This record gives sequence, structure tokens and C-alpha cells, in this order.
Amino acid sequence: MSGQPELPFVEALMPPISPEGRSGPRLWVRRLVIFRDRQTVIRDISLKPGLNIIWTPDMSSSEALAHGSGKTTFCRLLRACLGEQGFATKGQRERLVSHLPDGFFAAEVLIDGVCWVAVRSLGMSGNDYVAQVDSIEEVIERGHQPGDHKVIDPLVISSFFSVFQEDPLSEVGLDRTWDIFRAWLTRDQECRLADILAWRSSRTQTHSRAQELGQKAKLAMVRLALRALDPQERAAATREQELKDAIEAELRLRAYQKRRYEEDLKAVRQALGVGDDVGFEDAIDQKGLLSLAKAKLADAMRGSVSKAPDITSIFARRDELEEEHRALTEERQKLHTEATIKREKATGLRSEADLGEIDISQGKVKVCPVCRIRVDDALAKGCGISLEPCDLSARRAEITDQLTQAETLDGEATVAEQKAQQIKVQIQELAPRRQVLKKDAEAAQKAIQAASVMTEEAQTRVYEARRTLDDVRSLHAATPALRSGASSNPEMEKVREQLDAGRRRAQGAIKMLEDKYQAIMTAWLPAGVTGLVRLDGHGLEVDAEFSGRGEVSTAALDSLKIVAFDLAALHMAAEEKADLLAFLIHDSPREADLDGRLYERLFELVSQWEKVSGTPAFQYIVTTTTAPPPELQGAPYTRLEMRSTPSEQRLFRVDL
Repeated sequence: MSGQPELPFVEALMPPISPEGRSGPRLWVRRLVIFRDRQTVIRDISLKPGLNIIWTPDMSSSEALAHGSGKTTFCRLLRACLGEQGFATKGQRERLVSHLPDGFFAAEVLIDGVCWVAVRSLGMSGNDYVAQVDSIEEVIERGHQPGDHKVIDPLVISSFFSVFQEDPLSEVGLDRTWDIFRAWLTRDQECRLADILAWRSSRTQTHSRAQELGQKAKLAMVRLALRALDPQERAAATREQELKDAIEAELRLRAYQKRRYEEDLKAVRQALGVGDDVGFEDAIDQKGLLSLAKAKLADAMRGSVSKAPDITSIFARRDELEEEHRALTEERQKLHTEATIKREKATGLRSEADLGEIDISQGKVKVCPVCRIRVDDALAKGCGISLEPCDLSARRAEITDQLTQAETLDGEATVAEQKAQQIKVQIQELAPRRQVLKKDAEAAQKAIQAASVMTEEAQTRVYEARRTLDDVRSLHAATPALRSGASSNPEMEKVREQLDAGRRRAQGAIKMLEDKYQAIMTAWLPAGVTGLVRLDGHGLEVDAEFSGRGEVSTAALDSLKIVAFDLAALHMAAEEKADLLAFLIHDSPREADLDGRLYERLFELVSQWEKVSGTPAFQYIVTTTTAPPPELQGAPYTRLEMRSTPSEQRLFRVDL
């Protein structure tokens, strides 16, 4: 930095004055120890209240990189002991498990003078816990016991954020309060100090709620911590959001209604066969949509409807003819059956008569008509069936009677067959008449169907015309509302007035923050710089203006403004003028184009706070590749010095 002029250091801000009776910070990390296993320590790093520098010297002259030594990982391990779920990406965890399968780390965290030791495994899934003991060695000896806490978050919340218990921010909840503030006080190096509300990057895989929280909610958390947001303004902000949601819903509804209006208007114009130039009311040279729709309905209602033919007589004649055909068919079948039965009886009688004739015609050999045994045998041997003698005369008379009956039956059968034949002729004569009636019925049925179709079409025309008229009337009635602009919302205006009043009430706390921010910027930068902190409806903004140049924005200056903002909040927290921990970690806050002398003033400013106040009421941990001022190199300010090469001088003393 020999080519640049020396800039006078301005003592612009007194060290934070802690409340009476307060000795040291309420929360600070005393030690961080990294273990290869329960018996082997890789690193034992002692920290203190006040300024703690983690330094990796710039080795560019030896062509070695200053990065990769483990500065960011050191910050992540501290954050993990303070309750953050993730301290490494998946790939980093896998490499840690590969090189240190039994490794773990632990930190001594003092809360209001009580030591709590947080133990975290380096493995993918380990035995993580928090115990109230005096040292890390004690917790290693005793191990995990029932009653130990899983994480430190509930302890921090109950000790520091009970003020939010009755009215926590709804988007966060009391149980996630420390998660959000931890993200602010231990910003990701990947966020590059780009914005006062940029705290966590999704690339770091920390699973912090701060990665998902919106800007408005994060701003509300910052203002709550700075005591620059009261319940009245929060209630007004909640109501404003409700009204905004309602207005947005109304706008979406109006847009939908307008789109439907335009679609329906186009549809009725197409239905009426007119163009876009035709309006609802009649014009001098053309009918309007209302008149056209009424005329279309009148035409549809006047349309002729085909009358269905009267087919009652046709079906009556067809039914009569079918009944006649059925009766004749039944009569013919009856006669056929009668003739068949009589001929069968006649045949049976003739068979019996013929058999009797044979018996008689055998001469002196007579056969008994009952048992068919020869009479001589029956006389000689005796008949076991009949006791009466055989009467041949009576037998002959019986045969004659059988033959007579057979003739009579044959005659009757012939008569029945003749009648059946006559009926057959009658049935055949019915066929042409049946065919004619069938065709007449089919034609009548088709006529009915055609008439039904025509009737349905006519009804459809009437329905469509009526619906078109109804649509035209509805569209006409809706036109004024759609053409009118969005109505003003008096309640929204009132709520915004309440928000403005709340921000005015918050100006006291913001002014205190701005004074400290201004003092820090004055201490860093040449004379003529003015630090500004603005709170308005657009959010919270920090700026720096140079006399005669106005606002200046570069990557280096932007990062410097964020560092100054955080230090101003740290100063307020140390004096307990903010509901925030007086604890801050900055991971490599220097941008490449930041003047080295200006960067040194960061260390000088905080170290002066520490020197003047004795036991400082804050803890500030900063990692750097740029050398701190010579007087701050080494103990007690530089707590750890690492190098990227050789690997034994890295954080884990191994090449991961």
C-alpha cells in the first residue's frame, strides 16, 4: 500500500457501553475443538470477547493460494455449534466422512455466564447434543446423557428473544427466531455482502429458514431486533397485506370477467351474424344487438312446426288384421290336431278289428281275445283268467262296430283337414293386406320421426335465440361496471397512513442506528463522507455520500456499507439498545478493490472498542486473507493462523 497516501484515522465512535453490572457479552464462544476421534484433537481454538481474527496470510508471492485453508469452514462449524442444521454441502460431508469417519467438533458457548457445550458429528448422521458442563473435556468424558438438548436454539430463544414470545412474527414463529437472526449475524460468504438482507445462499445447503423467507419478513425481523417496529405498525402491515391480497384477487376477477365479457360479446355477434362495429343500441343506419336478438327470437317462435300424422287408425287396422291372422292360425292348428287324433284312433280301431278277423278266420282253432291263448288249449288245460266261454257272435259284432267307428273317424278327419285347408287359403289371402299395413305403419313411423326432428330443431332455434337475447341483455347490463376503473380503497389509504406513522415512530431507533453507522463510516473513509440509513415504504437502505460527489456505488463500497451496518447493530446490541445478540461473524468481508488501509481500519476500530471498554460486551469474529495491522497480528487478537499449503496447516490438517 506504499503507493497510496496515508489517511488520517478519525475516532468517530465511542466504544459500546454495556449496562451497569454487565461484564462481558451475554453470549460468546470460548473454544472450538475439532477431534479426529475421542482421543485425538486436530484443532483447539480459543476465542475471547471482543475482536477475534482468523487469518490466512496472502501467499501469492509463493504462487500458493490463500483460499482453501478452511476460513469459511471454521465459520460454518461455529454456526453449527450455535444451532444451524447444515455446516457443509453434501460433497464436503462425504469427503469429511472419508477422511475423518470418527471425527466430530465441539464448542464452549457461554450464555449469561453458564457454559454450554455443543457437540456435532462430522459424519453424515451423528450423535449431536448440547450439554450444560464446564468444559469440552468434561462432556467428552461423560458423553451424551438423557436430558441433554438436541440443539442450542431453545436456550438462545428463551434467554434473548422472550420479548417476541407474546407477539412473534407470523411468517417466522418464535421457534425459528434464532434461526433468522443467526443467519443475519453470520452471513454466508457466498452472499458477498451484497445487500443488508442477503444472509444465506442456497448453494451452502444450510437448510436455514432465511433462504426461503421473503424480503418483507426479513426486514420486519431486522426492525424488530432494532426496536424499530411496534405492534400497531405490524398490525397495519398485516392489514395492508390482506387488503393487497383482496385487491389482487379483485383485479384477477375483473380481468377474468373482462375476458369472458369479450368472448361472450364475440359469440353473440357471431350468433347474430354481425361484425364488431354493431353495438347494443340501435344506430341510425343499423339495428343494435338488442333489437337483432329480439327479432331473431320472434322469427324462431313463428317458425312452422310439422304436424305429426295420425297413425291411430293404421295401427288399429293392423292390430285387427293381426288378431284375425292369429285366430285363423289357431283354428287351423286346432283342426290339424283334431284330424291327426281322429285318424290315429281310426287306425287303432282297424288294427284291433283286423286282429279279431284273423282269430276268427283260423277255423276251428279259436283264440281267446283276452289272453290270446288257443281256446282248445284253454279247454283242455283250463283258463287261469276267464271263467266265461268265448262268444264268437259277439266278437264278430264288436269287430263290425270297430270298423264302423274307424270309418266315421276317418270321415271326420277328412272334414277337419278340408276346413284347415280352407283356413290356410284365408290366411294366405291376409298376407297382402298385412304387407300393405306394414308399409303404411313404417311410413307413418318415419313421418313421426321426421316431425319430431323438425320440432326439436324449431325448439332449439327458439332456445338459442332466447339464450342469445338473455346474453345480450346481461352483457349490456355488465358494460358500465367493466368500463369503470378500479375503485379507490379508503381503508388501504388509512392503513398506509398508519404504516407511515409507524415508520415515523421508528425513526428514533433508526436515527440511533444511523448515528452509529455514520460514525463508523466516518472512521473508515476520508473526511466529507456522510452515512445515511433510510426507512420508508420501500424498505431499509444504507448509503454513503461523498461531499461534492453524491452517492458512490462500487462493489468495495457496497460491501463496506454492509459491514458498517452490521457493526452499528452490534454496537447497539452491546449496549442492549437492540433485541439482538452482541455477536457477529464476518467471513472475508474485504472486496478485492477495497483500499488496504481502509480495510485495516476495520480491525483498528473494533480493537479500540475492546481496549477502551476493558472486557468488551460483544464478540466479533472476522476471517481474512489480508494481513491485519501489525499490532493486531498474534495474540490476543489473532486467534488462529492457517495456510492452504502444506495441508498440515489447513483447518483439518489434511487435504480434503
